[in-house]
Amino acid sequence: MSEALWTLRGVRLGGEKGPRLDGVSLEIGAGVTAVLGQSGAGKTSLLNLLVGFEKPDAGEIAPSSPLPAIPRSFRLPLFWSPQDEGLWQHLSVLEHLETVMEGDTLETRSRALTLLERFDLAEKFSVRPGELSQGERSRLSVARALAADTAVLVMDEPLVHVDAARVGKYWAAIRHHIERTGASLVFSTHSPQAVMGEAQQVICLRDGRLLYAGDVETLYGQPPSREAAECLGEINWLAPDEARVWLRAAEEKPRHFRPEQISVAPSETGECVVESSRFHGAVAEAQLRHEPSGARKTFYHRPSSNPLKAGTRVALKILALLLLCAALAGCADDDAPKLEFSDISYWSMPSDGPRLPQPRSVAIAPNGDILALDRVNRVLIYDANGTLKQWWRMPDVGKGRPEGVTVLSDGRVVVCDTHYSRVMTFSAQGTILASFGSEGTLNGQFIYPVGITKDAQENLYVCEYGGNDRVQKFTRDGKHLLTFGSFGTGAGEFQRPSGILWHDGRVYVADAINNRIQIYSEDGTFLRTLGGPGSPWRLNFPYDVALGGEGVLYVIEYGAGRISKVTFDGQLLGRFGKAGLGAHQFNTPWGIACDGKQVVVADTGNRRLVILRH
Repeated sequence: MSEALWTLRGVRLGGEKGPRLDGVSLEIGAGVTAVLGQSGAGKTSLLNLLVGFEKPDAGEIAPSSPLPAIPRSFRLPLFWSPQDEGLWQHLSVLEHLETVMEGDTLETRSRALTLLERFDLAEKFSVRPGELSQGERSRLSVARALAADTAVLVMDEPLVHVDAARVGKYWAAIRHHIERTGASLVFSTHSPQAVMGEAQQVICLRDGRLLYAGDVETLYGQPPSREAAECLGEINWLAPDEARVWLRAAEEKPRHFRPEQISVAPSETGECVVESSRFHGAVAEAQLRHEPSGARKTFYHRPSSNPLKAGTRVALKILALLLLCAALAGCADDDAPKLEFSDISYWSMPSDGPRLPQPRSVAIAPNGDILALDRVNRVLIYDANGTLKQWWRMPDVGKGRPEGVTVLSDGRVVVCDTHYSRVMTFSAQGTILASFGSEGTLNGQFIYPVGITKDAQENLYVCEYGGNDRVQKFTRDGKHLLTFGSFGTGAGEFQRPSGILWHDGRVYVADAINNRIQIYSEDGTFLRTLGGPGSPWRLNFPYDVALGGEGVLYVIEYGAGRISKVTFDGQLLGRFGKAGLGAHQFNTPWGIACDGKQVVVADTGNRRLVILRH
């Protein structure tokens, strides 16, 4: 953390019914810090101490006064916007700003009116506080604080009375001021959304106790406790035995899943039944019954397009780690070498009526054509210049979407028809030639086949997940030859194997949730891992793997939004990209392919293919 603006050591502040703050020790550095908690948590009491309005009954706070030396660009060390707004009843709206601004000139008045316009108060410039609404008074208090030209702003629940539809506009004005001036801000709030949207650091209080003090990303993605995790909204907290029952996930200790990480979707083969469901906007709540065990549990999850009805059979899935957490998880490798590409092209997916689909999987054919599967169940074939040569739709689309494609030497296209538990073979024109597999856990059957590759004899290796996480080997015509791997976290076990590659007698599997690449011989003998525990570098939800040249692999990381280039013996050669929506950025990428001349990425969240050439 940067040099502390305030340091609290064992601070206690009494109250009529007990201490308002009790044993609080923390540092508050420069930047934007949120103080988060519900009514009675101690937020206002803490801010009162920071500005010197109150003194602690025990412990110490330093520096209480004055604050560290004021940068020359600021006129004042600190400005306080208290919970009651602290407005001056005898002054007009405009006079509030002019009073705290330096100088009494036309230029000062112009700057004041510009600031009032940003808070939609310019037309009220002559009105006094008693004639304003509560929301208008909140906005005036914030505008006055920004006008004061101060090094540190302390605001007690700013904009709390402003309409939710407009509050974002006024927070943008605060952000603009902080970015332009370099001022620091400490604000209290009861809103997790305000914390995640505006702050870098957060102090969580409950009943006068300190629950957490640190950066927001860590609290969101790696909270120290369930109580701390709940400060930023609804969570699903599962003990290891619950994770095995509900999510088929092997966890060594209790952990949290944010609603964005949980999908509850109708499934004819799902083990859970909806008992009740409620919609809360960005989050839905479902009371579920796990039929095999009889267990019941409430889950907060990402809402589906159609509300879930009581009695619906559903399946729970763990979605990719949040991008907010991904940025955190990738930070330890920021010093990795940067991969350079001389030519980068972006191909938008062709529309499907009013929809602009997202690509899920990619492959490069022996003749150089590029194949993509998208989320409207199409198989698309492009030439090397990006011209769409051929496309067709999967024959059945009601249950879900295909994921995983390869091309045989004779031009046949082999696709994992994921939610129909089968593998299908098409001609290069889209005619169905054959299929194999059915739903089940026996050899030759699948739950969710998602990745496919071929060896030198064009035997096929198919990886699947859904609690039946494993790899199966078939002849090109669908005869089962071999099964290896199982669900779990140990060596040779998987949690959602999602991408697969064969090269020179070795099979490389992207073990997504376990954040590693697992390597086997082609007879199914486990050899070793890349990027797992003990590795000097980390992978963040690796979703697919491709051969990048002799002794080199490219790995696409769904969680971190990047490509990692690694050697077969575990050396990290470089990385390209980060999570985002712009150039050189990826948004939840699902697939990667390489033919030695180019790297092709299914940039799923950005609805495009990315072609990278050296």
